[in-house]
Amino acid sequence: MSGGNPIGAFPQTPVAGLKKRGPAMAQQNDPPPRAYTNNTLPVAPQQGAATAGNGAPLIPLTIIDAPTQRFYAFGIYVALLAWKFYDWAQLVEENSESFWLFLKWIAIDCVFLFGLPELRIPWLELSQPFVVVAFFAHAVFDWMLMFNVGLPLQTFILGFVKVFYDRELAISEHNVKLSNILHNSSLIMGRQIINILPEGSAVLNPEQIPFCLGGERKIVQVPMYFNATVPIEVELIRTDLESNQQEVIKLSRNQLREIERKAKSQSPEGTETIVQFDYPAKKPGVYRLGKVLDEYKLEVQRSNPLTFVVPCPRAWVGPAPSSGRCIGDLSDLSLQVEGTPPLKIVYSRTINGRDRSFHFQSLQPDGFSSPLSSIRSSAVVSAHDDDISWARSQRVPVGLNESMHMGGDWQYSVDEVHDAFGNIVKYTSPADDPEGKPKPKHLVQNFFVKERPQVRLHGCDLRNPLKVAKGDSKELPVRFEIAGPTPDDTTHTLSWQFSPIDTLTESGDHGDVVTSGTYSAKNAHDRPKISAPGLYTLRSVTAGSCEGEVQEPSSCLLLNPLEPKLTMRSDEIPDTCAGNSIGLRVDMDLIGTPPFTVRYDVISNGQRRSEKLNVHGLRYQMELIPRLAGHHKYIFTHIGDDIYKGQRLTGSEYVLEQDVKPAAAAFIQHSTSKKSACLGDEATIDVILLGDPPFTLEWEIIHDGKRKQHKVSAIQEDRYQIKTSPLTQGGEYTLALTSVQDKRGCRNFLQDELKISVRRQSPRAAFGQIEHKRRAMAVEGSALKLPIRLTGEGPWRVSYTNLNDSSSKTVEKVVQNDNDFLEVGGRGLFAITDIWDNQCHGVVDPKASVFEVDWHPRPELSVALSHGINRADGQFVVDPVCEGDVSGFELDLKGTPPYHVDYEVHHKPLQGSGSSLSRKQFDVVLGKASIHADTTKAGTYTYKFSSLADNLYNSDRNFQPITVTQKVNRKPAASFVKTGQTFKFCKSDQSDGEGIPITLTGVPPFSLEIEIKHHSAAVPEIYRTPSINSNSFELQIPRQQLRLGTQSIRIRDVKDGSGCHSIADIGSPSVQVQLYEAPTIYPLETRTDYCVGERLTYTLSGTPPFEVWYTFDGTERKAKSSTTNFRRIAESPGIFSITTVSDKASECRAPVDIVKTIHPMPAVKISKGRNVRVDIHEGGEVEILFEFWGTPPFEFTYTRSTNARKGQKSQVLETRHDVSTEHSKVVRASQEGTYEVVAIKDLYCAFSTQQVDEKNKKAQKAIKYQ
Repeated sequence: MSGGNPIGAFPQTPVAGLKKRGPAMAQQNDPPPRAYTNNTLPVAPQQGAATAGNGAPLIPLTIIDAPTQRFYAFGIYVALLAWKFYDWAQLVEENSESFWLFLKWIAIDCVFLFGLPELRIPWLELSQPFVVVAFFAHAVFDWMLMFNVGLPLQTFILGFVKVFYDRELAISEHNVKLSNILHNSSLIMGRQIINILPEGSAVLNPEQIPFCLGGERKIVQVPMYFNATVPIEVELIRTDLESNQQEVIKLSRNQLREIERKAKSQSPEGTETIVQFDYPAKKPGVYRLGKVLDEYKLEVQRSNPLTFVVPCPRAWVGPAPSSGRCIGDLSDLSLQVEGTPPLKIVYSRTINGRDRSFHFQSLQPDGFSSPLSSIRSSAVVSAHDDDISWARSQRVPVGLNESMHMGGDWQYSVDEVHDAFGNIVKYTSPADDPEGKPKPKHLVQNFFVKERPQVRLHGCDLRNPLKVAKGDSKELPVRFEIAGPTPDDTTHTLSWQFSPIDTLTESGDHGDVVTSGTYSAKNAHDRPKISAPGLYTLRSVTAGSCEGEVQEPSSCLLLNPLEPKLTMRSDEIPDTCAGNSIGLRVDMDLIGTPPFTVRYDVISNGQRRSEKLNVHGLRYQMELIPRLAGHHKYIFTHIGDDIYKGQRLTGSEYVLEQDVKPAAAAFIQHSTSKKSACLGDEATIDVILLGDPPFTLEWEIIHDGKRKQHKVSAIQEDRYQIKTSPLTQGGEYTLALTSVQDKRGCRNFLQDELKISVRRQSPRAAFGQIEHKRRAMAVEGSALKLPIRLTGEGPWRVSYTNLNDSSSKTVEKVVQNDNDFLEVGGRGLFAITDIWDNQCHGVVDPKASVFEVDWHPRPELSVALSHGINRADGQFVVDPVCEGDVSGFELDLKGTPPYHVDYEVHHKPLQGSGSSLSRKQFDVVLGKASIHADTTKAGTYTYKFSSLADNLYNSDRNFQPITVTQKVNRKPAASFVKTGQTFKFCKSDQSDGEGIPITLTGVPPFSLEIEIKHHSAAVPEIYRTPSINSNSFELQIPRQQLRLGTQSIRIRDVKDGSGCHSIADIGSPSVQVQLYEAPTIYPLETRTDYCVGERLTYTLSGTPPFEVWYTFDGTERKAKSSTTNFRRIAESPGIFSITTVSDKASECRAPVDIVKTIHPMPAVKISKGRNVRVDIHEGGEVEILFEFWGTPPFEFTYTRSTNARKGQKSQVLETRHDVSTEHSKVVRASQEGTYEVVAIKDLYCAFSTQQVDEKNKKAQKAIKYQ
């Protein structure tokens, strides 16, 4: 391995020590030539080869070896980085930024990074891309530092830098460490330690904390306190609660060693303190201290209060017979409570999710007496009282027997139980349990309270009995209800009493024969069926385990009516003239429950049909009169009533037959009994004749109470058409057939008639009105709807024509509504010529038969002539204006507003070409419109109005364009010859020197307005020049118009001889004028008294860098400041006075007189500046001496802390504040602790060493000075 090439990514480091190896070693290590051809890494260069070739280090390795060169390069980089962080810390302290430092560090990083590869140090031969990337990374880092850009670790880096460099310039012009000045431990010295010697004692459970055992609590820790003693023997006496036997318990050696170990750990310096030891009690009983011996085997003073360790109280819910209840039932629940009485139990009752808490207290057995009943403290129990039976655990039952008045889910749950000593056992509810575990079953009892059902009869009582056919059954109309939402299960059981109909008493009540019935219904709509006639009375209803309520009506009477029966008698109906039978008259007697339905079949001349007859009473007479001659047979087949349906009729008595030859008859053939006719028209009526011709027909027409008889004879056909005379009067006519006679000569009376309704007037037509007149205006070429008014029955056919148009034809239009429109498309005089409704011809109202239609006039436009507007050569000319001025003219418009105008604006410049054309438009609602003239460019403007439209007409083909011209003069201009240049002036120099050159264009003479804007002024000042008669000008601004510093001079306004003026835009070119004055210095604070360690801060006005001359304690010094801030640390007391200041821009030194007094920090010593320890007995006092240095009065704050012990931090017990007008003060103290001063203040300065811990803020008081 030693003879091969190095293994790894880097070659071996060349060292100068290789020359010490011998030639034999070199030959032994030289590999064969073939091995060189396969090597990927060259052998590290030797000493002899260091000077050969271009790859050798710039500094030979014989002078400085490679590791040392790398160390020097790394050291230089770290030094540069520290220097860079120092500059950055200075910028952060001054809250400023520096472009010069940024350039400096870019140059330094560039030299270092690009120069490092030129040294060709092994392992530091950086590639060119890597160097470029590293340089850019350092440049970004330099930018973030020198321009004070926030860094993620800025606070950490500043703190890290401050650890190594925390120095600032002091008044002595030396760097001092501020922390050494601020944290001067010699200002507060000394402390007074007071130790109170203790007296030994022992006590068991002094706070009388109650304890109990039971459940998961197997052991309780009973506290023992030993004051100023370490026991070597401790006895406890336990009295059993059940047997009253006493047991002596001695603490084991391990327990005594634990007490001793605690005492030593709490008093490392040998001082005695209070030691607490928790004795693990595993058995219930009454505990008290028996005997306690200290290390000298002397009995320690002790108090003997009794400590009761009793079984923990507990409670549970007694078993309930069932979890189901009905509304109104009692809960019948028992709670069992066990513990030391008197007991208290807290339970909750939840009804449908609504929780409410209850409790019972003073639960104890009958005759029980306890010393704790009146005063809740075991201190009343004497240690010599042998009777402790009252402390035994006893069981007390608690009965809960309340009415359950609401349906739903009820839950009783035990929440807490208390015993007489105050022991509390809480049972966590599922809502409070993190895991949501339910309570054990013995602590909870759930009930589901059901609503009680209600039943009553609906639609049946003693006055409205149920009727059912014999042998049929019917549902007993029971209505089942449950209050609240209907449950899923509505099964229930009904019971009733039944008495047959023949056993009822005379009053309708149940007789001697009474039977009971029950029915189990599956749901709320399931009802029992009954069939036996009698009285049914509901007795009870039960749903599940809940018995319900029977409401009225509860009784129902069921009857079986008689079956329907029919008895008939028939007689022939003879013809009074010929004596022949023309039909049958049938008398019917019915038995049953109306209404009745009788069905029968009719067989006439071999044709059979079925008929139905409804009879609403028990008697009925019907006539069977056929219209056709022949044999007719009537077979009555069925009868039914309201109870029995379709009872079949059998027997010959239900069959009737007859041979009929009917008398002559006549009928009007019309689908309805009413007919309409027009006024003055004739009416025709068709009549059908029955019998043997020839016929003689008589009829009459009745109108307005007058009858007119008509008769026609020798009618040979069985049809005849009656034609009336013209009906000239409106109203209702009645045509009644009175008699008919055939060849047998029998004259038969007729009753058929027809109503003829004759209109009282003919249909009429007339034009309606538009805005109370029959004349309308319309847009030329548009359609117009003319209103028309019609009377009659639609639809109507209206004919009209245009009287002003000889070529117009008559137009006929069908109109559906009586208030409709006729649409016309032209203008003229339109007349209605004819009118028809759906049946009758009408008349046209001559007064309203004509309607006139005309066109609206087209819009007009003209230019309003006023001052400044003239008319010449057929066009309008507006007076010339200046470029950018406001100008315009008005237009007059006629027509129907709003108007729309299109026009062109043609611009021709004053010189050269470059004409432009733009098209514009506007809308206006009034008869006048203002046109704002375009004056943005100099030249001649021509406005040509080419199109006009109003609300009615979009365009007018006959519109004549209107032309308006106006000349716009060019604005004058003024500019600085040297725009952007800075001119420097001195405030004290008032002579006329060099001015600011200005060039002007326009027509002389000119006048200028100059704006002077100082960088610190919100409102600029205005300076106006006198008249200028040339196009060049040297501007001289009076010094009283300028302010110190830099101001921007801008030409605001220029006016020439043509009356035009030009206002410059905001941001127009300007020049800078700097007015200098001697620099000044101002203190940032108005106070004159300072303390050692404070910063004296001033601000300088002028151009940095500054030189400041000052005196301190009679010595004059000069300081330089590269910024406008001047700050020094007051390292020692004295008088600090600034006398002179100068800056870079001004050569004068400004005398100043700023005097500050630096006061020394106040100092205090307690107990002559030493740590003094004093031991006193309880009740003794110690004098504590406080000595002060400074300027009275003194305010000081001192604390009393616990005496420090090994391994423990001292705790502040109290903080006190005091005042002294002298240089010393004595304070008496009698409490144990360490007294030391934490803050001191005199008339001018204050100093504090108190460091308040965030965790103990609430226990300590902060020091505040007014």
